[in-house]
Amino acid sequence: MRAPRRRLPAAAGILGVLHAASFAPWPLWWLQILSLALALRLMLTAGRESPGRAALVAFAFGLGHYVAGLCWLYISMNRYGGMPAPLAAAAVIAFSAYLALFTASAIALAHAARRTQDDQRLRAAMAWAASLASAWTLADLARGWLFTGFPWLSVGYAHVDGPLAGFAALIGVYGVGMAAVWTAALLALASMRCTRRVAQGCAGLAGATLLAALSLGALEFTEPAGPPVSVRLVQGNVPQQLKFDPQRTLAAMQSYAQRIAQSPAALTVLPETAWTAPWTSTPPAISADILAQVRGKAHAVAIGLPLIEPDASGHKITNSVILLADRPSGAGEAARYDKHHLVPFGEFVPWGFDWFVQLMRIPLGSFARGVLVQTPFAVGGQRFAVNICYEDLFGEEIVGSVREPAGATVLVNVSNIAWFGDSHALPQHREIARMRTLETGRPMLRATNTGVTASIDHRARVLAQLPPHREGVLDVTVQGMQGLTPYVRTGNLPVLLIAIGLLIASWRQARPRAAIQ
Repeated sequence: MRAPRRRLPAAAGILGVLHAASFAPWPLWWLQILSLALALRLMLTAGRESPGRAALVAFAFGLGHYVAGLCWLYISMNRYGGMPAPLAAAAVIAFSAYLALFTASAIALAHAARRTQDDQRLRAAMAWAASLASAWTLADLARGWLFTGFPWLSVGYAHVDGPLAGFAALIGVYGVGMAAVWTAALLALASMRCTRRVAQGCAGLAGATLLAALSLGALEFTEPAGPPVSVRLVQGNVPQQLKFDPQRTLAAMQSYAQRIAQSPAALTVLPETAWTAPWTSTPPAISADILAQVRGKAHAVAIGLPLIEPDASGHKITNSVILLADRPSGAGEAARYDKHHLVPFGEFVPWGFDWFVQLMRIPLGSFARGVLVQTPFAVGGQRFAVNICYEDLFGEEIVGSVREPAGATVLVNVSNIAWFGDSHALPQHREIARMRTLETGRPMLRATNTGVTASIDHRARVLAQLPPHREGVLDVTVQGMQGLTPYVRTGNLPVLLIAIGLLIASWRQARPRAAIQ
């Protein structure tokens, strides 16, 4: 791909937009590798001038990628938050620019040794590809951690349906992403003016990586546990602009109570904040109807709602899920889950950003955090570990609920992302959940307000789902799984060590010879 050097950033930005198209709702794993390979070639070309020039091209690629992939943030700020359109658009661009800095930092880090590498030898070309993959992975890990983290659109999520998904159970989504960048870097090097031996070697290594991952994907680390359990997943489809209206809240409660009364399942799951007020604020007639469905029956109901309770400072509010059952089980504690990983701006205001929140008319709260690992809900011989909305983005935290001795056999995500309308945020979130099933070897059930409500098995196959933005129920049967994948045992530590080790090793392979001509 040829482009005048002064136009490299513009070309990289266009490739970034194309790269975003490889994620859900079009999970085109091959397009992710192709667009990244072309972008890396531009970065290699820019690197002939300086590492700074390469970083600028990488920044442009990242900016195009994140603006296109996260433009749904505009909907929440403008349509539902009332922020003026120019300010909302500027906020999306500013946030995307922040994320693109990680991409630029990765390329700058890899290019630090660029001037002393000889890519005319296969060994040196491999070292260069390894340095790109490892630096990119370290940047992604940092992005997923810094300021509570935002790992949305990490490279690995484009590969849920591709051969590289075979690495997920071993080294997680970041390991899948590392393999994808390694493959793209090899293809970028193979396409440049190098010897035939180096080009063939790089292409062969890229193909071997895909084949190796494909074979690893056939491994099974978990097995069925306990009896299958019937579950009803309820999609309320309450419009976000009406969600906090008192009359609409009452109508939603009545509708949910009717869905519960009609449920033939052992467990009925309602979405995040299906109740916009604590359970104690439920009208007596509605609460009595719901409790009548669980008393003396093998029927449990999980409801997403806020909980308020006293503490040393007066009271605290948690974004929670409670389990109503005839005989709640667990370690003697109340059957509840309190959200641990809170959303910046939505559930807490980062220091110094009060001015930004004041620009929007969104009902926000300052929520308290739940503990990291909480007791799963025991229903029908299975253990259901709940996570709320954005929390399933953090695989390293999800694995804590799966580990023994009280490890979950089924994962459950309850969400309300009506804030983002009918955008690609919904299918992107579903793909994130699918990656969690590959990492943990556990099925995932999703009960959402507007979508995507779905049943996903432990191999990331979507067994059933409801159309988004329609009220309805999804009655499914879920088979719990037991056993631990390598990723559950170790989390992100192996991929972190591999990335650091490869970066050091690739730098040691640098030789003071000419770069690609």
